[in-house]
Amino acid sequence: MATLDQTINQNYNWVLDRVHQLAEESCDDGDFDKLDDGYAIVQEFAEWLNPDEEYDVISLEYIGEGSEF
Repeated sequence: MATLDQTINQNYNWVLDRVHQLAEESCDDGDFDKLDDGYAIVQEFAEWLNPDEEYDVISLEYIGEGSEF
């Protein structure tokens, strides 16, 4: 099972890769709506993308079939 740090790193990398991909595609095919999509992703994850700030992450433990609870 992935740790919380691994999950956060995967999400962080996905955001950067996706925004970069949308920007490239928008330049290639002239579909500038993709820039809006990239901007929306950046706004959603803005606090994660600023490496100078600390932030709190709240994680819920899985509770269900097969869990200890």
